[in-house]
Amino acid sequence: MIKYFFTNAAGIFCSRLTGLARDLLSASILGVNIYSDIFFLAFKVPNLLRRIFAEGAFTNAFLPSFAKAKTKTKFATHILLYFSLTIIILSLAVHIFAYPLTALLAYGFDEKIKQLAAPLVAIHFYYLIFIFLIAFLTALLQYKKHFATSAFSTALLNISLIFTLLLAQDLDPNKIIIYMSYAVLLGGLAQVLVHVLAAQKKGILKLLMAGYKSTRTIQQELKTFNKAFFPSVLANSASHLASFVDTFLASFLASGAISYLYYANRIFQLPLALFAI
Repeated sequence: MIKYFFTNAAGIFCSRLTGLARDLLSASILGVNIYSDIFFLAFKVPNLLRRIFAEGAFTNAFLPSFAKAKTKTKFATHILLYFSLTIIILSLAVHIFAYPLTALLAYGFDEKIKQLAAPLVAIHFYYLIFIFLIAFLTALLQYKKHFATSAFSTALLNISLIFTLLLAQDLDPNKIIIYMSYAVLLGGLAQVLVHVLAAQKKGILKLLMAGYKSTRTIQQELKTFNKAFFPSVLANSASHLASFVDTFLASFLASGAISYLYYANRIFQLPLALFAI
């Protein structure tokens, strides 16, 4: 138990150090202005959903249900396909209705800024599929008592953004935030790939393929999962949804307000990540 705790703590600490470097570069290169506000607004949506689902509700519901399932392969495969399809459909819907969502989140922005922010909100939402795949594979790797990949891979997103900021530092701010948005997707893809490699070594991919071919019903397992998942979503949502209120109110203030809130939140997230998550 102590070994696994320190493995997770070391990995998350590494992630927070690279995150600090990322934030320092972001503040130095991009500055604190309306463009940084646009990026952090777009980045907020998948990050919030990650905290609600990946770091809370999904893992808390999936792992116990998977451990108790009589047909683990079929249950895991069903969850993978169901959530993946749901998230892809949701991401496409956000892509189509990106402007109304942006207008709701940042009501205080003027029309021109909302138009600039909407495409980035759509791009960032595709990061959610990577978040789910990482959370899903993390849960299965934890079941196999493997924690290192999930703990240390979180730094890959920061590394992707660091390199992008260095490469794009001489461009105008609008192009920088576009490059950073695609860097988020690249970082998410890198995280998924290292989890897939670890899952391959642990035999998890074979397990999922066997589940795909299985014909056994899993109604009881799904009922157990749903009973744990949906109440957990509600419990995790309350505190995190309040951050949307912060962003909504900050959008009425001077440019840079959303960025200042973001940087302030990063300070207290270090002990939270190390000891709670």
